Amino acid sequence: MAQGCPYLPLTPLLLALLVSGSWGVIVEPEELHGVVGQTLSMRCQYMPKTGPYVPKTWCQQTAPNRCTRVVTTTQPRTAANEQRHTIWDDPEAGFFIINVTQLKETDSAPYWCGHYNASHRMVTVLRNISLVVSLATFFFAFPLVLITSAETSVPSTNDTEHWNGNSTSSFDWTSPGLLVSVQYGLLLLKVLALSVLWVILCCRCYQTMVMMEHCEYSSIAEASESLGTFNHISGHRKNTYSP
Repeated sequence: MAQGCPYLPLTPLLLALLVSGSWGVIVEPEELHGVVGQTLSMRCQYMPKTGPYVPKTWCQQTAPNRCTRVVTTTQPRTAANEQRHTIWDDPEAGFFIINVTQLKETDSAPYWCGHYNASHRMVTVLRNISLVVSLATFFFAFPLVLITSAETSVPSTNDTEHWNGNSTSSFDWTSPGLLVSVQYGLLLLKVLALSVLWVILCCRCYQTMVMMEHCEYSSIAEASESLGTFNHISGHRKNTYSP
């Protein structure tokens, strides 16, 4: 976790600033959903600025007037990492990115992203996010598709994920959920293949039975025709040689 005081006691005045955000604009709470094992990327925007650098932070709310900083930047355009959390800030562009890998159900909690004033131990909230992480629900469907928003091209901090333009869940090709989905898909394909093979075998058996019945009928007809011819010839000979 980030160094420094983990819990930030906030005065009522500071709390009002946190809830209101910058310039008195109300920061509406929003809910984001993630799946265990996947990666979550989110973007926090602010007015671009130059001058002395103001750190940005990803903070977990622990009480109405308390939060714990999870990861905080120390300089612009340089990724800061804390275990599964990464943050990257570009003050000239006016946004920073938070990346959380290998989501867990215990990650479910309210969070703030915003400016961090170390001297006043103050966080100015830009987004108020309630994160909900749950287990994936699998159906016999293949492949698994996730809907994401358009991506913004910015440097990736772990060379495996791209930063998304908005808050969304990134697709993790190594997640256990995807592997289970692939296994279910392969099992379904095997069942379908066996079903098709069974239908083909049944059709061939039916065709064989029909052909055998036809051949048997033809043999009987030929035998009857031959017997009739023989009787006709015998009768003719008998009439010829009779005294």
